[in-house]
Amino acid sequence: MSTFPLPARTPAVVHPWAPRFAQAITGLLCLEAVLFQTIPVVVVAAAFIALALIGPRWSPVAYLFAMLPVRPAELEPSKPVRFAQWIALVMLVVAIVLLYVGLDLAGWIVTGMVAAVALFSGISGICIGCIAWKQIARRAGSAHDLKKAFDLQGQGPWLLVVTAPNCPRCPAAKQAIHDAAAGRAVVDIDLDEHPEAGALPIWSVPAGIIIESSGDVGLVKTGRIGASEAADLVGALG
Repeated sequence: MSTFPLPARTPAVVHPWAPRFAQAITGLLCLEAVLFQTIPVVVVAAAFIALALIGPRWSPVAYLFAMLPVRPAELEPSKPVRFAQWIALVMLVVAIVLLYVGLDLAGWIVTGMVAAVALFSGISGICIGCIAWKQIARRAGSAHDLKKAFDLQGQGPWLLVVTAPNCPRCPAAKQAIHDAAAGRAVVDIDLDEHPEAGALPIWSVPAGIIIESSGDVGLVKTGRIGASEAADLVGALG
């Protein structure tokens, strides 16, 4: 029996260790495939990623991770993780096609690239695909006009606090930001109710974010947010 119930659909936030666990498995499978030239193992690695994208309840990797007795202090938005999974899946599909049409060297090179990136991410906790997603999200902020996305009224700038259910640090961080604001407007965003907020360039929740008058993302604070971090956010409002 799993320690954590698995939702049918991918939630707005995930345990921060879950992507690393999945990346490590992907990396090990791809490494084994390259070392022993076993194409079926590449197919298995791709299938695991595809099942995870369909939903946690379909993923054997998610079931394995759910059995681990680990409780997160923070949670991580799932959109960057899914973006990274799609990149890995596309690369593995390309590798499988190359291998089956006889372009073995090219296929194993692509598989090796996936192995290297996945193992690096799994070991270091630095998700290359997630970083790419956040850069895209940050640069696209003004184009998407975050003011409209979150119905921000007035001329700005605005202070947003992003939280999620079952996030141990979220209540304290939210309170710290509201205390520091001292009556100034704070926009509260629950990622579970507003999954579109996962497009914001945040590494984890809780998060405090400044949206500039232009609609661009300004100062961002994530993770452990106390009085000092909250004061920095309020100070960035000008």
